[in-house]
Amino acid sequence: MKTKSFILTSFFAVFALASFAQLKVDQYGRIGMGTNYPNPSYKCHVSGNLLCTSYPANPYYELRLKVGNGYPGCEIGASSDILAFWTSEASYNSLRASDFTQMSDSTLKRDIVPINQPLDRLMKIRPVFYAIENNKIDGTTGKKILQDKHNFGFLSQQIRDLFPEADITVTDHEGYVLMEYNQIIPITVASIQAQQKIIDSLKSEIASLKSQINSINSLGLGNDNSVSTGNVLNQNSPNPFNEKTEIKFSIDERNFKSASIVVFDMNGLLLKKYEIQNSGNGSITINGNDLKAGMYIYTLIVNQREIDSKRMILLN
Repeated sequence: MKTKSFILTSFFAVFALASFAQLKVDQYGRIGMGTNYPNPSYKCHVSGNLLCTSYPANPYYELRLKVGNGYPGCEIGASSDILAFWTSEASYNSLRASDFTQMSDSTLKRDIVPINQPLDRLMKIRPVFYAIENNKIDGTTGKKILQDKHNFGFLSQQIRDLFPEADITVTDHEGYVLMEYNQIIPITVASIQAQQKIIDSLKSEIASLKSQINSINSLGLGNDNSVSTGNVLNQNSPNPFNEKTEIKFSIDERNFKSASIVVFDMNGLLLKKYEIQNSGNGSITINGNDLKAGMYIYTLIVNQREIDSKRMILLN
């Protein structure tokens, strides 16, 4: 009777240990860790967190996979500052997700200063279209599939040289220079802001030039209706001009004594004077090399009398 009781007790003890074991292997080879009911869709089912470590090696590294009930719910972490998706067969693998967020809290940042010369350096970046080795492994045969992957991007070494003050690039254990593309975003924004300041300055200069033109027009300069003596001053052509421009005119033959075309800058300083020897139709040519780029006023004077004035623009 005692033997039978001992056998029954032992049977129930073994059954209880098997039912509530922390490590369970079912009849299909599925492993349950922390659970007696391994998910049939997975070969290994861990209830709780998972730690992979190289300890007791020195230094040692850890990879942690946590499944919790609080925010963010699931975590993947490492004891080093780099977590790479990498295989020895295909080097770095592609990582895909619908969204990424990065730590950028202002309370964690110090020594905050503007980016130095963002536009000048951004203009030196060389965007390229390239082919890169994309060595994959055939899952069936185990052989390498050699193919080139085409893409748009930058050259990491150039970015490292242009922006040495930031860790935009990092060199891996095989000597390849990797790059964090998101770092280009603030540089681009700073460059757009610098460019906008230039645009605003040009707008201000244009507004000033328009104001000067309106002031000239209000004085009647350049108004064809002011010509009533038979003397005519035409608009130079082309206008604006680069290399040279032609000014045509017509001078009344009656009582003709003298005539000239004079050129002033916008401050009223006399720059050039072209003497006209004969009445009738004529023209003069102004070479762009004789003046600096800018806006000028030219005037027809006949018999010591101002006949008409017009403006011309010389480009670079």
